[in-house]
Amino acid sequence: MNTNSLKMLDFLRVAGELKDLERFRGQFFWDKYPERARYESVADHTWRMTLFLVLVEKSLSQPLDLSRALKMALVHDLPEIIVGDASPLGSDGTGNDSHAFNTKKARDRHQNEKEAARTIFSKLPEALATELYDVWIEYEAQESFESKVVKAIDKLEAKIQVSEYLQGAMFPEHLAFNLTYGVDALEVDPVIKEIGEIVLSEMKAKYTEFKL
Repeated sequence: MNTNSLKMLDFLRVAGELKDLERFRGQFFWDKYPERARYESVADHTWRMTLFLVLVEKSLSQPLDLSRALKMALVHDLPEIIVGDASPLGSDGTGNDSHAFNTKKARDRHQNEKEAARTIFSKLPEALATELYDVWIEYEAQESFESKVVKAIDKLEAKIQVSEYLQGAMFPEHLAFNLTYGVDALEVDPVIKEIGEIVLSEMKAKYTEFKL
């Protein structure tokens, strides 16, 4: 039996755990909203990111290596299988004590995710493991156009999901967070910025204050 085939199958089984990793459940603000029967998984989020990339590729202001960007989107959250999906909202909804705004926590999280990435990709045949780990590192470095586009789409897809879940009924502080967090990333390209402005405008237009 081909050893490489067994390794790829083992990796796929581990990666499949993203389908069970929920987003938002139990996080600050979300723990006070009515509980949903089903929260999206990290895998759900990743799928719509890849679709987003395919849709905007030809509208971007400069050429995009779509194959590399898709790989980046597909692997960018894999370390969360081990380290979990930490909320940028932090413990009080401001994000001040989260990896999103706390430099030390961001460094620690990156190091933990880096070790997790090595562990997960090591299950693959060596050449594939190196390729996907390098793609993950490129995403984390945020230097290439592809990595910046994927980061922007990561932030924007999450805002779309928040808007769909809540249909405008939010705590005012939660709205404010969504209108500012990660918005700088949308500057990477005019078409992404335009879509982002539409999403944020709709969020503001639908807003009604959620009250317990």
